[in-house]
Amino acid sequence: MTRLIRHPIRYPALAFLAAAIFLAGCGGPGADGGEAGAPGPSAVPAEASSPAAAPTQKDTGKPAKDDKQKTPAKAAAAPAASPFGTAVLAYPDDFQMTLLAYRLTDREPPLAEWAGEERDVKYADEFSKAAKLEAETARLADIYASTEGAGVLQVRLSSQLSQYDSGRGGYYLTAFSPGNQVNFGGKEQVSLQLDNMASAFFWPVDAARAQEILEHSSRRVDLDTKVQLTGIQRRSSGLVIQGQIVEYGIYSTRYNDERQFEFVTLN
Repeated sequence: MTRLIRHPIRYPALAFLAAAIFLAGCGGPGADGGEAGAPGPSAVPAEASSPAAAPTQKDTGKPAKDDKQKTPAKAAAAPAASPFGTAVLAYPDDFQMTLLAYRLTDREPPLAEWAGEERDVKYADEFSKAAKLEAETARLADIYASTEGAGVLQVRLSSQLSQYDSGRGGYYLTAFSPGNQVNFGGKEQVSLQLDNMASAFFWPVDAARAQEILEHSSRRVDLDTKVQLTGIQRRSSGLVIQGQIVEYGIYSTRYNDERQFEFVTLN
């Protein structure tokens, strides 16, 4: 009878190898009842060691975001500063309108040259010429300074009254005929264009009062007009300053008997 003699395992490495062979023959853990292909308890998915990737267009069905930084839209250009202020230039003469035109177009008027053309300076003797030129230049500079900040004109226009229109019940003021311009001479041709003349052209007045007005005015009236300046253009005929009539008074021109017939404000 053969006896089984048990010998203690002296070498741990050989024991480990034997155990591995035995397990391989049995199919390893889960061979009898585990799900096919399921990882063992110690298996770690590859993705777990890194942050989750952003979903692609294929995954979500949504268009992928454009990662390129968009160029910001350019800011709209600031509007040019208006040359018109708020000061009122009251009843300017031709020379003041020339100086206003120079100011509104950002030009420096040749005051010393113009001063030298004045008769008192031009024909002065050699002892007084320099002093007279300086004084005249200073006088012109003061007139130029009066146009600073101008944005409103107060002008007085001569007008005729039309024949009375009995159908509409009123007069037409010829100075406000649409298309008319107020022309100024001076060192440079300057015109004033009133863009809303058509609104002031007809003056409604009842027949009885119209007859009284006619007797007192002899069909001539003055229109004291306030104008808000709005623009400036250079045309072949010269510089044109544009404006809107704000209000006006209608006056008789009879000597020493001025009378206001009407005061009108336009919307």
